Formats: sequence, structure tokens, C-alpha cells
Amino acid sequence: MTDFHHFFQHLFQSRQNKLIAFGLVLLLACAALYMTTHSDSTARLNGKAVLPSVQTYQVRRSDMMRTIALSGQTVPLAQVDISTKYGGPIQAVYVSLGDTVSPGQTLLIQDKTDASLTLQQDQAALQQAAADTKAAQSQFDSDLQKAQVDYATARMNYNRYVILKDEGAVSQKELDTMYQALIVAQAALQNLQSQNIGDTPASIASKQAAQDRAAYTVASLNQQLDDLTLQAPRAGVITYRNAEAGAMVPANTKVLTITDTSGMYVDCTVSETDVAAMTPGTPVSVSIESLANTYSGKITYVSPAMDPSAKTYVVRITLDAPDASLRGGMYATSSVSVLQRPNTLFVPKDAVLEQNGKSQVYVIGSDNSVTICDVKTGLRNDSYIEILDGLHEGDTIATTNMARLKNGSVVTIDTSSSQQEN
Repeated sequence: MTDFHHFFQHLFQSRQNKLIAFGLVLLLACAALYMTTHSDSTARLNGKAVLPSVQTYQVRRSDMMRTIALSGQTVPLAQVDISTKYGGPIQAVYVSLGDTVSPGQTLLIQDKTDASLTLQQDQAALQQAAADTKAAQSQFDSDLQKAQVDYATARMNYNRYVILKDEGAVSQKELDTMYQALIVAQAALQNLQSQNIGDTPASIASKQAAQDRAAYTVASLNQQLDDLTLQAPRAGVITYRNAEAGAMVPANTKVLTITDTSGMYVDCTVSETDVAAMTPGTPVSVSIESLANTYSGKITYVSPAMDPSAKTYVVRITLDAPDASLRGGMYATSSVSVLQRPNTLFVPKDAVLEQNGKSQVYVIGSDNSVTICDVKTGLRNDSYIEILDGLHEGDTIATTNMARLKNGSVVTIDTSSSQQEN
């Protein structure tokens, strides 16, 4: 060792010797690196390389389920627009945006001055028509009574003249005169009695019709006065307001909107292939992403007809217990699991490789060796593929790291993530 030390000390005594020493050290380092690499390669050749690690799936016969994703928007229980029925100025507005209202509550009043004046005029016309009807009734009753008396008198006179003619006290001419008077009185009475329309004489029916028209006009104006006061048809919250006191509004103008959020729906659209699986009464869980919350509900309506423009069907979900944080138009998602095939074999779709027109899986044997097997596939969904032939119940297949596998490969099983059953 002392001689070796003296050797290096002698080398470093000149510049040339220093360069030689540096090269010698570099050569020794390369030799050490080669020794290490060669040792690792030798270990691999001796079967000491790390084996591929895979996750596995144990095939079991079970019901194959398909998940149908649903998405849509929340819809309030009711949204009612309040519009003016008649044009005119607004007298007062009693609600603001966000106010909660109850059924029958006064929301807005339009000016009633013109309608009130018109109503007074028509009420006077109704009173006049009622008076005319009463006068006509009295006149008819009087005329009828007079005609009845005249007819009774004429008949009594005629009968008396018949007796007198038989006794020779009056002439035939005088008897004929009494007969003519009887005929005239009878005709007058029959004329009055034949004027009835139903049970009412025509002259009175005409006056009654005029009275009824006047009464209808008064009732219509009373209704118009009521319609100038806009009331809440149901409970809810004011979500639209376009009305100010003093403003002139045309007829049929939307001025307020009431939204009832005490109930909430989610309207989703589904394709033709999925609508047959939608059944009213099916319980579902609905996620509202903007609220980071989930609500329970159930399907309550499935459209019987396709929307011709969108080529989809509407499915309505009713939420069981909506809260105050929900608003109309929020994006919502849900899903429904439906039976795709009962009692069948299926595997995760990632476990099936499509190569050269063949479907293949990697079966793991009891000694952890890999065998590539061709399989015949059936139904598919987003997660699983049905296996019709090529696998048996209880087989274990690889689901990950398959790019490193080949026939006869030996693997280690990642037991922390492997699926042992469906």
C-alpha cells in the first residue's frame, strides 16, 4: 500500500504525470460502471427481472346491467305570467321582484275611472229597460183584462138578444148587430192571447230582452272593473316585473310573473334507443353540479311521442324534497340502471383487445402464467362486454398492463385493485 501511495505521489510531481494520473482515475471509474451494469444484465439473464404487475377480474355469471345517463334542467312547479286584459294607465303596483305572494293577493291595479263612468251609464240604461218592461207588463195586463170584459159583455148581450128575437121583441137586424159585436170582442181577446212567446206576451218579451241586454252590459263592466285589479292566482315568488304606477300599458301585456318553486322537476331528453327503458315510478338520484348537492326523486312522466325537431323524447323527474337553493334552469344529471341481459358472463371492456378482427383476453392461470384466448362477444355498454364463448365462470383475466403480456408470460397480481367478482 505504501509503494502504491508513493507511485501516485511520483505521478503528480509533474504536469505530464498529473495528466496521466487523471486518465488512470477515469479508466478505473468506467471499469466500475461496466462491472455494475454487467452485473444487472447477468441478474436479468438469470431470471431475476421484476415481473409485470396486473390487475385482474374474476368472471362470474350475473345480470348484466346498462347505465343510461340523463341530463337536463330544473323546471319549477309552476310559472304563471300575469298580463293585462285591458289597456290603460297603471294606478298602483303592490309587489317587487323577489316578493313572496299568496293566492288572491292584490298585485296591481289599473285606473278604473273610465270603466266606472261607463258602468254608471249602463246601470241607468238597465234601470230604464226594467221600467219599460214593467210598463209593458202593466199595459198588457190592462189590455187583456179589458178584452176579457168586452168579450164577456158582448156574449151576454148576444144571448139576451137571441131570447128577445124568439119573443119577437127585436128584429133580426138587431140580433145580427149583437153577433158582430161578439165576434169583434172575441177576436180582440184571441189576438192578445196568441201573442205569447212561450208563456210571455211578445210585447213584454221584447222589453225583457232589452232589459237582459242592459243587464249583461252591466255585468260585463263589473267584470272589467274586477279585471283591472290583478290578483295572484297561486302562491309563489315574483320573478318578473315590468310595471310602474302611471305607465300606460296596452291590453294583453305581460307585467308580472309568479314562479312556484315549492315543487321542482328535471326535464331530460333521451334517445329512441333508451326511452323504452324509462318507466314512471323508477327512483333516481339527481345531482345539481352548481350546488354540489344530490337530491332523490323519481321518474313521473315519459313522453309518448318524439319531438320531431330534436328527435328525442322528454323524461320528467320529480324531486322528492326540493329546497330553497334550487332555481329553475339549473343543469342536472342522473342515471338509470336497466337490465341488459340476465344471468350472463361479461368482463370490463378494457380487458378485451381487438386484434386482426379478433377479440382476445388474457387469462391468468393458477401459476400466474398468461394465456391469450379468443372470445366471442355479445352485448356491450359503457363498462362491460358480454362474453358468449371463450371464457368460463371462475376464469381470471388481466385488465391492466396488457401491452407487456404475451403467451406464457408470468405476472404478479395487484391484489389491492383486482376485482374478484362482479
